[in-house]
Amino acid sequence: MKEKSEIIYKGIETNEEYEKTIKKVVEQCFKVENLQNTNLYMSITLTDPEEIKRINRQFRNIDKATDVLSFPMFEKEEIEKIKEEEAPKNTQVQDILGDIVISIQKVEEQAKEYGHSFERELAYMVVHGFYHLMGYDHMIEEDKKVMRQKEENVLVKLNIGRSNELRKTTSEKDEEKGNQTKNKNFLDAWKNAINGIIYAVTTQGNVKKQLIIAVAVVIISLFFELSKAEFLIFMFTIVLIIFAEMVNTAIETVVDLYTDIYHPKAKIAKDVAAGGVVITTINAVIVAYFLFFDKVSNIGLQFIRNIANSPIHLAFAAVIITIIGILSLIAMATTNKYKGLNKSFIPSGHAALAFAANTIIWLVTDNIVILTLSLVIALLAAESRIDSKIHKTSEVIFSSCIGIIMVLIIYGLGTVTLL
Repeated sequence: MKEKSEIIYKGIETNEEYEKTIKKVVEQCFKVENLQNTNLYMSITLTDPEEIKRINRQFRNIDKATDVLSFPMFEKEEIEKIKEEEAPKNTQVQDILGDIVISIQKVEEQAKEYGHSFERELAYMVVHGFYHLMGYDHMIEEDKKVMRQKEENVLVKLNIGRSNELRKTTSEKDEEKGNQTKNKNFLDAWKNAINGIIYAVTTQGNVKKQLIIAVAVVIISLFFELSKAEFLIFMFTIVLIIFAEMVNTAIETVVDLYTDIYHPKAKIAKDVAAGGVVITTINAVIVAYFLFFDKVSNIGLQFIRNIANSPIHLAFAAVIITIIGILSLIAMATTNKYKGLNKSFIPSGHAALAFAANTIIWLVTDNIVILTLSLVIALLAAESRIDSKIHKTSEVIFSSCIGIIMVLIIYGLGTVTLL
């Protein structure tokens, strides 16, 4: 009997259990779709995130790791014709149905995430890739239903379908689905929004670059005499660019969720989102020209002293830089790549902002009542993070110090310019 699958390992060690599961799944797929009498076979490459990311970048122009990629060799109509033809019995020549690439590390992660076995997840990846090779897709809801039904049919025949996993009631499943897509309350929505920002900062190189540029231009703006209206326009332009980058990330993620192969409409969606980023960048250049061109031509000592004459500007700049700084530290911690900052020691944004604001108030006022109240509020904010067990005492103290230090550095620049 001719093998219906060729299993290739790239960047990972060979594993008999992987092969046993894959061959069993492929055999069932071919049986369900009446391909067992054809000369077709599949090539399945098992690899690591780095390799699948390289392939994804090379063939789909998407610079990120994914779980499974499919590269079909035939259209759906061509496969139907092949099934109708009688394959020569004695020939050793086989035609490849297509290539599937699977990230084993991603399979492990998703099996834990969805709460089922590694075998179930690996089987699903193979079945999902197989039906892409068969010409099925899930870009349109009607097509998605057909493809999902076919996938589940194969898994059920293998006794690893949803009905054979951890049993849950319909109401429990509905509740879980609702928890994944809806926020319980305002605080839950706020927390998820922060998680979205941290994800973008952690994983998206362009967002990281935009934040670095934002910090640089905010510091540079301290040396210019901007009116309130100019400063608002300036800040809105910065926020707009970062917002466009995050929307672009969201659109790319949704598109990647719905298609694993190249699709013209998917390309259009991504290109339009990227075009939005380009437009906001052009807008930023225009705004910068009209705000700073005349001011740059009049550089002098009074120009440098402007920083000390704009306490509101200085306060906003300090808060913005503190927010970006603490988000960067949180993002570094969530990557779990650093000894000091990791998932067991994540800074508190609330504490950093509370003490940054408190420091600003202490620097700009002599009113003892206001000073005392601001300190009490900062301490209460820090204590709430500890009492709610969201952060440890050491994390809150570290974050508070970061907030204080950042403000002192920004205001220190103002002092230096007066000398």
